[in-house]
Amino acid sequence: MSAPRRSVAPRSADDAGNATELAAIMIAVFALFVLLLTMSVRWVTASAAEAASQRALEIAQAPGGTPPAVDAAATRLATSVLLVDHADVTISQRADQVAVTVTAHGRIGGAVSRTATGPMIRFIPQTRSGR
Repeated sequence: MSAPRRSVAPRSADDAGNATELAAIMIAVFALFVLLLTMSVRWVTASAAEAASQRALEIAQAPGGTPPAVDAAATRLATSVLLVDHADVTISQRADQVAVTVTAHGRIGGAVSRTATGPMIRFIPQTRSGR
């Protein structure tokens, strides 16, 4: 006894372009995925640069804050994010204002710069009047 054979129905004319349409849809989905991934990496890199510039500004504003200390803190904080390869730190000081710019370079390309600006903190000790 042999099993009855099934015959495969031929494709209809309406079904002829499904492979091409599926390929086009898959390419579009892949392109959207790559775009989403790129935007996410840029957002994380920008967040790392923002946090590093804020922390570096705090150190630059403080009495006794040195440029090597500012650079070290900003670089360490920015590169603590695994998507950031390295960071460039620029410090500019004018009169009573200090600005710190951190440029974080992503591992898959692209760089994001963030600047934090604030006044220099001047500590003036209070003097007691002698009685």
